[in-house]
Amino acid sequence: MAWSAACATVAGAQSSTAPAKTQQEAMAERGYVRYRGGWRTAQEIELIERTERVQFARVEWKQKLERLRRQLDQPAHAAQAAEEIAEIADAAAVPALAAAVAEERVFRTRGLFVQALARIRTSDATAVLVSVALDHTDPETRIAAVEQLATIGAESALPAFMAALASADNARINRAAAAIGRLLAAVPPESPLRHDDALPGRLVAVLETEHMGLVGNGTAEGSTSATFTPSGGGLALGGGPKRVRVIVKNEDVLDTLATVAGVNFGWELSAWRAWLAARDAPADLDLRRR
Repeated sequence: MAWSAACATVAGAQSSTAPAKTQQEAMAERGYVRYRGGWRTAQEIELIERTERVQFARVEWKQKLERLRRQLDQPAHAAQAAEEIAEIADAAAVPALAAAVAEERVFRTRGLFVQALARIRTSDATAVLVSVALDHTDPETRIAAVEQLATIGAESALPAFMAALASADNARINRAAAAIGRLLAAVPPESPLRHDDALPGRLVAVLETEHMGLVGNGTAEGSTSATFTPSGGGLALGGGPKRVRVIVKNEDVLDTLATVAGVNFGWELSAWRAWLAARDAPADLDLRRR
């Protein structure tokens, strides 16, 4: 009787024990699935597949853009190819378009690529247009990029151009100032962008910029030579190379500053600084009082 009861107890305990879980079941309970030889969450899988789709689309756009570029040189297909390029609106095309703008030798074709970037209107496309406006070697292409940025909206590009005013490259400072001037000219007079409190100060700060230059090249005494980096000009008599400080006046900065300020003090930095101080002072403060 006691033996039978003991056997029954053991049997009941065995029957109530759950079977061991497989690794797949255990991982599934934790939110993982088997994917390409590893355990991943559904979010990780979606991210991997989305990245692959974007990469694949970028490769496709590179190939498609190359085909369209070849067709531009074929009279029978040129008009259709130009229309297709101008109507590109896929964000995946941005890297291919950026490369095309940098490599293209024909201005009109570069213009089509710039137009396509403006049509896409993503932050990446805008960043490429800003880069083109600041750094492309062709002035007309830089202007075309700014004009397209104006169609997108000046507010999307102004912060990048304002940041470029702090560049160590004098030419880049002037290009940034010129771009700001063109963008502001495209917005209504009542636009808040025309009354940005920070912009005048930024422009005054780079109205003149200081650079280190190398003067003299070891030529005979009495001869002159000058080399300045990153830009500028100067004069030295004979002797070996000497490092000097050079002040460069930035014409495009002055033009834009005068437009923004509504006054023009030329290269009189003290006058500009006084104007800034009066502009920023409280309305009830008399700056003549000490």
